[in-house]
Amino acid sequence: MYDFYDLNPRAEPSVQLLPTDAINYNGHWLDKEIAGFRTLTVSGRESFSRQVNAPDRSGDGAIYLNSRLERRKIEVTFALQAKESTTFNNEMAKLLQILSAPNAKIVFNDDVSFYYKGSVTSFDLDKPLLTTKGKFEIECPDPYKYSDIRKVQGVEAAVTIHDDDILYPQTPKTLEFIPSSNISSFSVTSMGKKLTLYETVAANSKIMVDFENLKIKVNEVSRLMSLDLSSNFGDFTIINGGIVTFNAVGTYTIKYEVKRL
Repeated sequence: MYDFYDLNPRAEPSVQLLPTDAINYNGHWLDKEIAGFRTLTVSGRESFSRQVNAPDRSGDGAIYLNSRLERRKIEVTFALQAKESTTFNNEMAKLLQILSAPNAKIVFNDDVSFYYKGSVTSFDLDKPLLTTKGKFEIECPDPYKYSDIRKVQGVEAAVTIHDDDILYPQTPKTLEFIPSSNISSFSVTSMGKKLTLYETVAANSKIMVDFENLKIKVNEVSRLMSLDLSSNFGDFTIINGGIVTFNAVGTYTIKYEVKRL
């Protein structure tokens, strides 16, 4: 018996491999969508700067009061190549249109589970030639990068957060609670901070705390005026191993994004 094989080369589908740190800006992989574009280097992702408020002493040194992380700046250098000026101009116009979106979601190919939010603040080409290099700078007011939304769900009066990725105390996006019985008020505590709603809530009503937009609703109706004055949306945080406690048994859903430097 003989086996016969076709010796003619077959046309295999081509797969475009993205550079390790290829950038996705506002939903667009530039290395895929811009003909002749290739990411060369990315800097600013693995660094941070901190501003320290420390007035000088009358004697030696200074007194530390507080500090904050400053905005992040990411620089991307790239190569752009075209065979003719019409193609070059068309691809350049497309690139600039994509990069013009402000406060965009930014993802890198080697870390697709996390994203930054930022805007392109400068764009430069070395030379307006058919084969050239350039760079653009992205400014991220928030220095952290964030994961997609995760959630914790259950039915009880307390929950321990189990997520090894939560390295820093962080404010949830939303917290939903449906009490199993009538309650005269609602409160939730985490890491020593409490939110209290002085409002009678019937069993199976939905309480929604929106930390991102600073809102609290019961059955879609705003109850912000019933929130205790000592409650602060920004102070309420969760962390891995921390316990979130409710003042009643009910069904809860906590949605959050993991943040990283």
